[in-house]
Amino acid sequence: MLSKERKFRIMNILNEQTFVTVSELTKKLNASRSSINRDLIDLEKQDLLQRERGGATLKDAMSMVSELNEKPVFDKENINAEAKKSICDCAALNIKDGDCIFIDSGTTPAYLLPHLAKKKIQIVTSSIYLIRKLPASFQGDIYLLGGAFDRKYDMSLGPITLEIINQFNFDHAFLSSNGINLENGEVYIFDFAVGAVKKEIMKRCHRNYLLVDDSKFTIKAVCTWASIKDFTKVYVNAVPKEVECPDNFIICNET
Repeated sequence: MLSKERKFRIMNILNEQTFVTVSELTKKLNASRSSINRDLIDLEKQDLLQRERGGATLKDAMSMVSELNEKPVFDKENINAEAKKSICDCAALNIKDGDCIFIDSGTTPAYLLPHLAKKKIQIVTSSIYLIRKLPASFQGDIYLLGGAFDRKYDMSLGPITLEIINQFNFDHAFLSSNGINLENGEVYIFDFAVGAVKKEIMKRCHRNYLLVDDSKFTIKAVCTWASIKDFTKVYVNAVPKEVECPDNFIICNET
């Protein structure tokens, strides 16, 4: 079993029972103590758990993402960069000249931008971060959603934003999220107002795509805003081998 798969299983076990011993993990995962300890150290560095004497405890305050601990978009720019690039390399194949597309805020959708420089399309976004990263050679149209702008999370939200969204009809929407539960299919975000924007976008698009790397499989958040089955396609870089891959998942191998 690969380290990535073990970490996924460890987080599932902790979500069920809060505390687990190293000895218990070695038996359940058929792994050595040294391998388990390395995995626990890595997960602790990600603030997902806290190591205790002989085991580990779920670090609820950190594994549950909310507006209190969600990092600003600029702090996440280079995290899992290769995975995000491979995901967007695949997802960009859906875009053709003449399309009107929504690109979500967040660092993962920004990796779509190199593919759009020569496209004659209309881009709608709530993200100034994304517009600043758009190649100077882009010759299409750009629409920036108005409303109450949250500078920390680089997006517009609230009633004005929702009203503006309802004036658009999108061919494609490329959406990001904080986490996914592969067991119950729930898709999470850190704030209800942010989730409301994403849900409204989904109502106004012909095809919608979720862009998430495999680190999101161990993250919860306060708001459930969608289900895996709601998306036309879900683009990921990998899924644990023991998990049955949903029909709408597209696995994008890193290059």
